[in-house]
Amino acid sequence: MKKVMIRLLIILSLALLVGIITCFYLGYFMYAYGMIFLIIAVLFGLGQAASVNNSVWLHQNSYDRHIREQTELYRADREKE
Repeated sequence: MKKVMIRLLIILSLALLVGIITCFYLGYFMYAYGMIFLIIAVLFGLGQAASVNNSVWLHQNSYDRHIREQTELYRADREKE
């Protein structure tokens, strides 16, 4: 599935690039700038999604580490008694 999505992304990117070049060549500047804006908007959206995913991962990782530490402290206290 991942290979299919990557190939589809490459094909769509090339088609969009060809569309931008064609629009500039034919004089349809607003369509070309609209496509450029579309690319920028998608890249910003992907960046925000990656940032959120990274923040969730960091929170989950720190929470797991905290729970592990608390469990080890609890077990150590129980063994001392």
